Amino acid sequence: MAGKDLCVEVSGVSKKFARSLKRSFVYGARDIARAAIGRRPGLDLRESEFWAVRDVSFALERGKAIGIVGLNGSGKTTLLRMVAGILKPTSGTVRVNGVIAPMLALGAGFKPVLSGRENIFLNMSLLGVPQREITRRFDEVVDFAELWDAIDAPIGTYSSGMLSRLGFACAVHTNPSILIVDEVLSVGDTKFRMKCRNHLNTLRRNGTSMLLVSHSAVLVETLSDECIYMKKGQVTACGTPSEVLKVYDADSIQAATADNERRIAAVATSATSECGLRGVELGPRDQPNLGFWLAGKPGELLVRFYAPVMMDQLSINLMIFDLTHQPGETVQFMSSSKDIGWLRAEAGMQEVRLDFDAVGLRPGTYRIKLSLSQGEMHDLIDGLDNIKLVVRDAGLGANCLYYQPRSWDTGTATISRPAEELDQVDLQDESF
Repeated sequence: MAGKDLCVEVSGVSKKFARSLKRSFVYGARDIARAAIGRRPGLDLRESEFWAVRDVSFALERGKAIGIVGLNGSGKTTLLRMVAGILKPTSGTVRVNGVIAPMLALGAGFKPVLSGRENIFLNMSLLGVPQREITRRFDEVVDFAELWDAIDAPIGTYSSGMLSRLGFACAVHTNPSILIVDEVLSVGDTKFRMKCRNHLNTLRRNGTSMLLVSHSAVLVETLSDECIYMKKGQVTACGTPSEVLKVYDADSIQAATADNERRIAAVATSATSECGLRGVELGPRDQPNLGFWLAGKPGELLVRFYAPVMMDQLSINLMIFDLTHQPGETVQFMSSSKDIGWLRAEAGMQEVRLDFDAVGLRPGTYRIKLSLSQGEMHDLIDGLDNIKLVVRDAGLGANCLYYQPRSWDTGTATISRPAEELDQVDLQDESF
């Protein structure tokens, strides 16, 4: 690393925790006692302990940004907390050269009984800003958070959105040289999120470095110079965002497909004498068993159900929830009874295929809730509540809230350079 201006250097960092709260206290007391006599904590796992982060190394150059991706529980937040100085590594070293603004849990540390005005001084003091400097920047913070009407009210009367806006405004007005951002770019409404994003860009242009954790591939690719993929506490891949996100994407699809297979297998082996769902497959058109859709490309969902006798007034109902961009938000609801009318099924196994000329969802991870109902009041017969869906980017949906089918008429103008070919997705790739 000689010759490089490094603001963060992480070398062989590991962190272990105990799943048992009681043992955690006991082990913590023992480790403090060992440290008091100059002995480091042991690296062997004790009963109920596990490695949250294991032997992670990377370096962040000044003015650069590193994105960190990984499934929930992969150690991303634990790593950021060690860089921010909130947690002490079990082993390894973290060297930081610069002022850190940790945006890990916006609003954490605010005192409900104090006013917004008092909490600004408290929060920014904890972030290392002198009182005279806080006074000078106070108006900028309140202007940014858009909270003049409530600034003298107790913070306990604020909504969660107001708290997040105030926390973000305090953090970015500390003149940080290093930003640590953990899934906090969904603060407030669309207008405020744009303001946050643009302010981060301004800080970056002024030389601020950034560590970014996000489940959004679009954010990671557009805001990061490098990318790290963490899996089970270890670095699985590192490199350019596009290279690393392909590995992460493949693993996400593989994990979601395996999870779906377990759930659907349990449904398929249920008693065939009862009416109910027997199988679900999803994928690109004509290949519904691949487990993912491509944004902007044709997609299918195949549903199998069993009818013990002839049944009428049946409906297949589908709800899709966002897990990446606005976690928990319902983004689509579809019902065969509303789209095409009631289904009538003869006795035996049935297949219903839902076809999309173009998948409108933007790239990300989603949860599907599927149900089979009957009658005007939709009496539920059977359901699957947690089918995972990964939507991959085929080059048409990057930086979009959704895919919009489109065509261009150039009139009298001509095309001077053909558009680059979209990345061809190998649908037969065994990793999927």
